[in-house]
Amino acid sequence: MSSQTEILQTSAMAITGDIDLAPEIRTRLRGLIDSLPDQPARLRVLGHVLLDLGLCDLALNAFGRALLIDDLDGATHLGLTRVYIQTGRRDLGLEHLEIAISLRPDARELRVLAADLLGCRDKMRALDQLGTVLAAEPDHAGARKGLANLIRTVVASRMHTVSHDDRDTRPQPTFDHTQVIWGDVEPFGDLI
Repeated sequence: MSSQTEILQTSAMAITGDIDLAPEIRTRLRGLIDSLPDQPARLRVLGHVLLDLGLCDLALNAFGRALLIDDLDGATHLGLTRVYIQTGRRDLGLEHLEIAISLRPDARELRVLAADLLGCRDKMRALDQLGTVLAAEPDHAGARKGLANLIRTVVASRMHTVSHDDRDTRPQPTFDHTQVIWGDVEPFGDLI
């Protein structure tokens, strides 16, 4: 097996949390988590390191302990967001992200991340997050890119729906083009 293949397999194991540690090492790491002083910052750092190593269950323990110490710490909720997203529990990750946003409503990057997570499931909530950012900072690059991606997704899904509806033999609705000129029809109203 080539070294490049070994690296790719190790990386995949780290992402999925499938690293096989000896039980003694897991026990020592759990002991380390339990022995750290009641300082959320130290527990968060350890949680991120463990998550980077692909040890999601231990990272969850570290972030969980930090949350027990201070449940109003936005950074801990962000760490939990990262754990849950990495382990495929997107809904729980989004819940913790929304808590972090409520604790730091001025953190625009968090809203952009939330819009990205919401985009495929709840376009209106994603649009709301991006709208909040753009209302405060119209030139925010991340929010503008997120909005463009959201619009692109909506247009693509509408085009896909229309292409499937073309096979239908239903009569197509017609409208008077003068309505558009006079402003009686909202041309993009049905997109969002």
